[in-house]
Amino acid sequence: MRVFESSSPFSRIVASMVHESARHDPIRAAIHASFIATRLIGGMAAAVVLPVYLALWGAPDLVAVACFAWLTAPLAVALYLSRTGRLATAHLMSASTLSGLVVFASAWTGGPTSLFLPWLIAVPAEAVLSGSARTVVAATAIAAAALLALVGLDAAALLPAALAFPVPAWSFALLGALPALLYAGLLAARGGAMARAFAEHQRAGGDQLRTIVDAAGDVLLTLRRNGNVTYSSDAALALLGTDGAGLDGDGLFARVHVADRPNYLTALDDAAAGRQSDVEFRVQRGRPDGAQDYVWVEMRCRPMPGEAGATPDIVGVLREVNERKWAELALSEAREEAESANIAKGRFLANMSHELRTPLNAIIGFSEILTSELYGRMDNEKHREYAGLIHESGNHLLEVVNDILDMSKIETGNFEIHPEPFDVAELIDGCRKMVVGDAEAARLRIETDLPYSMLELCADRRACKQVVLNLLSNAVKFSRPGGRIVVGSYRDGEGVAIYVADEGIGIPRHEIARLGDPFVQLREAFDRRHAGTGLGLSVVKGLVVLHGGKVEIESELGLGTRVTVRLPRSALAQVSANGTRRPDAQPETSPNAAGAIKLSA
Repeated sequence: MRVFESSSPFSRIVASMVHESARHDPIRAAIHASFIATRLIGGMAAAVVLPVYLALWGAPDLVAVACFAWLTAPLAVALYLSRTGRLATAHLMSASTLSGLVVFASAWTGGPTSLFLPWLIAVPAEAVLSGSARTVVAATAIAAAALLALVGLDAAALLPAALAFPVPAWSFALLGALPALLYAGLLAARGGAMARAFAEHQRAGGDQLRTIVDAAGDVLLTLRRNGNVTYSSDAALALLGTDGAGLDGDGLFARVHVADRPNYLTALDDAAAGRQSDVEFRVQRGRPDGAQDYVWVEMRCRPMPGEAGATPDIVGVLREVNERKWAELALSEAREEAESANIAKGRFLANMSHELRTPLNAIIGFSEILTSELYGRMDNEKHREYAGLIHESGNHLLEVVNDILDMSKIETGNFEIHPEPFDVAELIDGCRKMVVGDAEAARLRIETDLPYSMLELCADRRACKQVVLNLLSNAVKFSRPGGRIVVGSYRDGEGVAIYVADEGIGIPRHEIARLGDPFVQLREAFDRRHAGTGLGLSVVKGLVVLHGGKVEIESELGLGTRVTVRLPRSALAQVSANGTRRPDAQPETSPNAAGAIKLSA
């Protein structure tokens, strides 16, 4: 017959009736389809027999109507499974209808001696196809209850008289027992076919999984908590130079480097306790008694599902990370070398700066004596000019040496901070007075913006003074004649902000990030007009970072630059109790005070 072939119309109808909850599992879908198909065949057979009965015997009596209704009941059971997907319930419904039909037919054909009674054996046989032992037990109980009911009715003499059939006894026996035998054989064959299909499906799934695992290149392991291997994939041969048999038991543990074994076992303990863990260790290639050739591997450990209360097995995925570990080692060594070179550079600069300051002090001192004509007047005007140039150059060189010395101290961590409370306004005003001469010579005016009469900051006074002086010096150096420079401070939340804004040449936005790097000057052409080493902002940033603060730079090419130093809460003492805020001051949250220069795009 072609009705059970996958390409037959009947098979496609049955497949379409399988509930959507079972369609994604091939084995489960096959079980549902088999149940639905047998019920459809049985129910439709009863429907086909009905016209034949009517043609031979005429209108059926009440007994015949009940019998035909029972015979077509499997159609309703098949429809129920198709709509709900509840296979166990459908099997119990089928067991109840079949047991009831057998009892009904036996009651009219001799009771306990009826040749239809062997059909009760088919009740638990059908339930075997459900794959559930509980369903088989329930179906057996239903068949047993039906048999006991029939025997009880016969003992109570409640069964009707046996019907007389105009056929020989042997044909009646054949009609009753042979279909039961054939149906039981069909169920057995169907069950065997489904068992083979399930085994093939499992084998195919296992082969596919092994193929995927081997293609991935990682070694798949199952392990005990003590490190013993119970399974390893074929990828172990490529990674470790041995097949799975070489890793079974304590084969893998014997290959783990002695120094890495504690970490290896700790990761397995964590996985056995239900936690996911990853571990890196060295494992020996080839035979355990061979050459000491170790490779770095990473193993990800996960607990496998198991019985409640039992120690679960562990599934591990082993992957080579040798190249990554060597890269990390090379990077670490390069970092250490760079740090050592940087420290050596800082020490060299610090030592050289100390050595240079001694002769520079002599040069500056003697040139100052010459220019002041302390020991007599120099008649030659050129001599006085040269002495002034020597004094000016010496001071400039001393400033460079001091910047290098401060930068090297900051980089090597030897710059000592001595916090003390001081008035920010007094500090800013003192710095303004120190550079006002250079500003006037460059035809610039310096304005102060100090909204508080007294704003105390607990920080290193000398370092903060150096920060403000460097910012003012840069503003004077890069401003155009006739321009304006504003220096001020304000409360920044619970901290203090100090800013210097100018109307100078400005900086392109894409180059702002480079400012503050040591020895970086953005105008590096041979004809640049502004002297300096590019250390000023580097020192500023270093000193501010030492205080836990940060430096912010805003600039537009041709419009000017604003540098804001923000010192954190830990650097703020408090506004003095007797200090008052000037009426014309801006609100505390405003970053631009009254006289500040505002940059616009």
